[in-house]
Amino acid sequence: MKPEDTANLIAIMSAGISLISAGVAIWATRSSRKTAREQMALQARLTAIEEERRSEEVEARQRAQVTLSISEVVKGTARLVLTNGGPAVARSVTLAISSTGEAKPPLVSRLDQLPVDLRLGQSMSFNMAVALGDATLIDALVCWVDDAGPHEETHPLRIR
Repeated sequence: MKPEDTANLIAIMSAGISLISAGVAIWATRSSRKTAREQMALQARLTAIEEERRSEEVEARQRAQVTLSISEVVKGTARLVLTNGGPAVARSVTLAISSTGEAKPPLVSRLDQLPVDLRLGQSMSFNMAVALGDATLIDALVCWVDDAGPHEETHPLRIR
């Protein structure tokens, strides 16, 4: 082989190696860009999930959870108990009692002390005089305001 042919062969091999290197570099660049885009999209999704979780946490801390329970009737008397189980203060809590049928609802004492504010774990109880002929199924409408806004819940209660 002549020296010129050897030089040309080396030049062709060098050009081929350079071309392969350039192809690998282009492929690696595109691959890393694709990976970077995928990582950015994943990070954006994770950020959105975290922000939603935080907003739900903040919203949960702003909410009061007012519940109503009723005791068993003993000698014509039962007790209704309003309790705030949420972390926020329940302000302007009111309670309205109505019967679900034609019978009149039982007489509930101390409703005139409403509205009240209930803090976490705080309760307020009301005596209920149950007479023969009173409704055995009543609806109790509980309303309150907390940092998340006004709330209204109807509790169907059976008097036993």
